[in-house]
Amino acid sequence: MRAGELAGWLAAAGVTGAAVSVDAEVERAWCVRPVPGDDAGDEGWEVFWCERGGRFEWTRFDDESAACFSLFGRLVWAWLAGSR
Repeated sequence: MRAGELAGWLAAAGVTGAAVSVDAEVERAWCVRPVPGDDAGDEGWEVFWCERGGRFEWTRFDDESAACFSLFGRLVWAWLAGSR
């Protein structure tokens, strides 16, 4: 899964109204974005909840697909757990 496909996959799973931002840090949203590499070439992707300028439940991944599937799973699980 690519970051640009995340919203479509969430909609297909029935998760509506999820606040997700791709490639940007947006207030009161789950953010998934690339992390630029440092001098050692350590690139990756990060997922976090952004609120009041803070990053909560921040996780870093080696690749885009892992980051997207992690966020997808988290949001689908939360939606299912809340719908019962």
